[in-house]
Amino acid sequence: MRIGILDIDTKKETDGFGRKSKYPNIACGKIYGYHKLNGDEVIYPYNGEKVDRLYISTIFTATRPMIKRMLPYWEQRADEILIGGTGWDDYTKAPYTITGLPPEIEAIPHMNWTYEMYDINYGIGFTTRGCHVGCSFCVVPKKEGMTEYRDVTVKDLINPRGKHVILMNNNSLAHKDFYEDIEEIKEYGLTVHWDQANDITLVTPKVAQALRSVDYRGFDGKKKQLFFAFDLMTKKKIDPETGGTVTYDMTKVVPERVKLLNEFGIPSHHLVFYMLIGFNTTEEEDLERVEILRSLGCEIYPMLYRDLNGKVGVDWRGNPQPFHVRALRDWINSGVYRKTPFKDFDRRDRHKKQRQIEEMQIAMF
Repeated sequence: MRIGILDIDTKKETDGFGRKSKYPNIACGKIYGYHKLNGDEVIYPYNGEKVDRLYISTIFTATRPMIKRMLPYWEQRADEILIGGTGWDDYTKAPYTITGLPPEIEAIPHMNWTYEMYDINYGIGFTTRGCHVGCSFCVVPKKEGMTEYRDVTVKDLINPRGKHVILMNNNSLAHKDFYEDIEEIKEYGLTVHWDQANDITLVTPKVAQALRSVDYRGFDGKKKQLFFAFDLMTKKKIDPETGGTVTYDMTKVVPERVKLLNEFGIPSHHLVFYMLIGFNTTEEEDLERVEILRSLGCEIYPMLYRDLNGKVGVDWRGNPQPFHVRALRDWINSGVYRKTPFKDFDRRDRHKKQRQIEEMQIAMF
């Protein structure tokens, strides 16, 4: 058979850390490996060649409309088309439509096949999956469940071509084997990047000491970085120890745990906080979070909320997001927030005027 693999989201690029593909698609790696083992001709990257079967995978919901537009073209190029991935799944209402690989493909160990397919020199994958927190803006509890479980070990993910490993776990600190991961990272002399935002509420002296004991890095293996989340003002979740509901005032928890990490030798400028905006916080609350992180000396990574089916520009209720969110994102990303108050940021007025124009246009119909 002639097989095409179309990974919608991954781009190959050279960035000084070897030939690099950002966020290789693990499902595509399994597909690649399965068909290679079966002696099939595999075309990746797929660029419209005629094939017997075309696999299309997407991680992000924003690409779903493009796939639908292009589908008639691909149908002319392939006898059979299989589409899947989180970006294709429907989370409108339960029971959710979640695509999965055929069992015979799912069973393929992806690691070496993924590394060959994307021509990368770092290891990447999940040692654990699932997340007990259950944030309503997150797809993980719906897709993987609210209990963390072991997937593979760090040793399994090592790329023979390099000593850097990227862990895509959704909540590394919550799983009992976190410390086993730490020991394997040290045993094999790896640099490690925890790619998803870790849960700052789970940072204890033992966790801080464990994090400090390894050579943590950013995605590219260079800059010293640890990622956490400051998405909500108040965080409610199931306590993994007691099973009861616990509520955290994140405006107090974040400074406390950052200082704890500092005490164990992890400086604030190594800490990057994903900060969700446009979900359920006001401008005042967003600015309070920025000021907390700025005063602590941490880096901020603002993330605009989009609903689980990819709709942009709406809040958690489906209403238009406040006009300030895009200006706030630009204010942070430009670095201006470190020296210029938000009220004096010049793009703020432009975003406000654009929102006023949009509201006037809507009112005309």
